[in-house]
Amino acid sequence: MGRNLGPRIRRVVLSKEGLAHVERRGSADGSFELPFGRAELGEVLRSLVVWVERGEGRTTALAFDAPEDPDAALAERKLRFEPGTTLRGIVHAARGRRVRVSGGDGPIEGEVLGFEESTGGQGPRRWLLLRTGAGQIEVVDMASVRQIELADPALQGSLDVLVSRGRASAGGDGRAVRVGLAGRVEDVRVLYVVPAAPFQLSYRLALAGAEARLFAFALVQNPLDEDLEDVELVLSSAQAAAASSDSYGRGDRRSDDEIENATKLERTRRAHGQPATIRAAAPLGTLVALAGRAPDRIDEADTMDTEQAAAELAAVAAAEPREWAAEGPVSIPRRGAAMIPVLAAGVRVRRERIFREGAGPSPDLVLCFDNDTGVRLDEGRCAVYDEGRYVGESAIGAATRGALVRVSFTKDPRVRCHRTSRKDTTFAGLAFEAGGLLEQRRVEERHAYGVRSDHSTAVDVVIEIPRKEGRTLTAEGLTPLAETPRVTRFRVEVPPRGEATIEVREVWTESTRLAYESIEPGQIETWRASGRVDVSRLDVLSELSRNVEEATRFEAERMRLDRDLVEVYTRHGKIAEQLAVLRDAGPEGALRARYVSELDAMQQRIGPMETEMRRLRDEADARRRGAERALASLARSS
Repeated sequence: MGRNLGPRIRRVVLSKEGLAHVERRGSADGSFELPFGRAELGEVLRSLVVWVERGEGRTTALAFDAPEDPDAALAERKLRFEPGTTLRGIVHAARGRRVRVSGGDGPIEGEVLGFEESTGGQGPRRWLLLRTGAGQIEVVDMASVRQIELADPALQGSLDVLVSRGRASAGGDGRAVRVGLAGRVEDVRVLYVVPAAPFQLSYRLALAGAEARLFAFALVQNPLDEDLEDVELVLSSAQAAAASSDSYGRGDRRSDDEIENATKLERTRRAHGQPATIRAAAPLGTLVALAGRAPDRIDEADTMDTEQAAAELAAVAAAEPREWAAEGPVSIPRRGAAMIPVLAAGVRVRRERIFREGAGPSPDLVLCFDNDTGVRLDEGRCAVYDEGRYVGESAIGAATRGALVRVSFTKDPRVRCHRTSRKDTTFAGLAFEAGGLLEQRRVEERHAYGVRSDHSTAVDVVIEIPRKEGRTLTAEGLTPLAETPRVTRFRVEVPPRGEATIEVREVWTESTRLAYESIEPGQIETWRASGRVDVSRLDVLSELSRNVEEATRFEAERMRLDRDLVEVYTRHGKIAEQLAVLRDAGPEGALRARYVSELDAMQQRIGPMETEMRRLRDEADARRRGAERALASLARSS
């Protein structure tokens, strides 16, 4: 007889967070079991709720298999037996315990001494040895034994452990929660949460001119250890609070009881509530074969700009439903997977060719449509069919209702684009600050975009130019098609088998910081000739530069004299040492006279040199004070 699984599953809500909210309801006659995997048991026990909605019965207890490893638990109690040795193992575990054996010769009661086995011509023989009294041993032929009654309570407990853990071990990773139910009820509700693989959405876009059909499929996996048969399936991309799905026994890390209780209530509400759902407009039929030539190259989708998408999602997230539902009942085998159709809607599509720098000479072919499906689209891969045949694959980004959706699925090899640039830099002015000045330059870069088409009809090409902070983009005679914080787009019409060009000006300002003391007179005169700087400030700057230059020159001259003076003093000292040892008469006297003459000449040089050095130092100090006054004047006027 199979296990009583109780009320069947009626509704499953799969979330993007990796959880499945399961609702069972229906009649039940007595207790029933719910099968789970060992890894799921923790999440189930944290979320399980059971109540009788209609009927006279009542719930009694929720029992469950321990999450421990059953084989390890049996081995720890010395109850794990190899196949074919269970009888011997039970008798071995019962040694010293009292048992009652029933066989052909009637019941025999005694304490187990052991188990004997021998082999012979007629096969193995087995005997049970019992002590039946003081000094008495009874040898019982196991071939005649039909029943062994374990009289010892401890031995009975070991037998219970052997049965329960053996059942868990035979079930592999399977575990069961037994719902105790007294009496028969007409409607019992069971709600719980199990870990599940997040569902994935994929789209199909079938084109027929300006009209298209958009289909959405959800790839879902049945996370349960039982078949799903005719259940209501809901897919939720909303953020739901839920406990983590690690092994049972880990306490919730949050210490705030109110937050924990609120989380459990939210989980239960989502599991059995009736949230607004998005249902498919019609059952999805078989996609017809569509004609066309598959392209050589497939590119990723041109999704909406991140900043724009984030702003739109934040503005409408609270008002939009975040759930999808299959149109009818769904059946998925246990641990199986299925593609579930959740959307079939018509959209009006317009085609654009978008050229992006660095993406090759051919523009991207982009399909654009407003999300008029009435639902919020989640991100997912999208296969594109055009008039009869598969033509490419891309991605659809998350899009709120009414938002623009772009799908870039291939290139247009019959259109080629190129760009040439020319940069001009001109002096724009000076900004005077306390720590120095900023030399500002105006940079203008002219981008010439050329587009050549081999199509027999005129085509429009959108030139997409990245925007950089602080820079402006303009095109003479053209108004930008669209401007976002990231890009500016211009549209250019290309005649049949012809060419078209546009010129876009990119203008920005660059600055270089210069220390006032490092500015040379030649730079000042260049700035004066530009006519872009206040003359009075340039005059002060010239005075500062001149004072700095003269102070530097005076200081250099003083340092040269200082070196010369050091040489004179050194020579003076050496001559004085020689005079101390030379005699006045003879050849030494003549040398002494010459040294004395040199000392007199040096003494005459030292005085004027020291005087000139003081003058040069004073002049340099005066020029530095003049530079400081000019610098203070510039700082006050900055």
